[in-house]
Amino acid sequence: MGDIILPRRLFLWCMALIYMVAFVSLYVQIPGLYGNDGLLPARWQLRYTGKPLLDQLLSSPTLLWLGPHLGLDTQTAMELLCLTGAALSLAAMLVEALRDSLVFFCLWALYLSMYQVGQVFLYFQWDNLLLETGFLCILVAPLTSVRGSRAVREHDRVTFWLFRWLLFRLMFASGVVKLTSRCPTWWGLTALTYHYETQCIPTPLAWFAHQLPVWWHKLSVVGTFVIEIPVPLLFFSPLRRLRLGAFYLQVLLQVLIILSGNYNVFNLLTLTLCLSLLDDRHVNFWLRKADKFDDENNGTIQRISRWGALLP
Repeated sequence: MGDIILPRRLFLWCMALIYMVAFVSLYVQIPGLYGNDGLLPARWQLRYTGKPLLDQLLSSPTLLWLGPHLGLDTQTAMELLCLTGAALSLAAMLVEALRDSLVFFCLWALYLSMYQVGQVFLYFQWDNLLLETGFLCILVAPLTSVRGSRAVREHDRVTFWLFRWLLFRLMFASGVVKLTSRCPTWWGLTALTYHYETQCIPTPLAWFAHQLPVWWHKLSVVGTFVIEIPVPLLFFSPLRRLRLGAFYLQVLLQVLIILSGNYNVFNLLTLTLCLSLLDDRHVNFWLRKADKFDDENNGTIQRISRWGALLP
């Protein structure tokens, strides 16, 4: 197995991006969902009984307990936490030195604080997955305050393998649960004949997908079962080509889901977890292809310029 320095760096950058999307998305929804006149006011989840701050944090680990100490109501404190998380994740995207274990701990703590009062609107699978993946980022990211930590963490395969194990659990369970549920639509391969019109937030392309023939929907269900059940076993294959094949099959499934439905950051998280299947050699292959494409474009532009100079 090759080095994993580049996949690890790309993974941490993607996680910073996902955190930023999650915080910004939540920020714009706070007044309608958790404000004083929202559907489920967050202040109902925080009972200020006069207990010491430590006891409050132990009963419900959220930084929103600090709101009254700062003179902020619950809605304003939530907005402040979201803005802080968005700014911190944006900074981590732009500055590699900030993709640090302490920064990812802060991002995880901020999102956990929101999760504690989010109620049903933050109890979706992608919220739990973001918290679990975000916690693993604390272990994988370098601790720049400790000298030499970056070099050690970048060559530490064990912690990065935790993402691969998480990806396996996610995909394998997603496939198996469809069968163990004994749902006749999955067993009869007809689930996709109505999935596109009944999912939470269909995209415009979902309408076209719904018009495809029934035999194509059944074939797609079979493909889904293959990608979600036997293919994840290849994540741990000693053969590099099998791991790369599994990577591209997972990417294909997630891209198709993104095109036909909106599941918040769930599919982006899954795509990011797929990076744990790569190594430096394959990422460098991508980079060389990109450099070659740029060189060809630059050469074409130069030739056009020379021909333009010859024209009267």
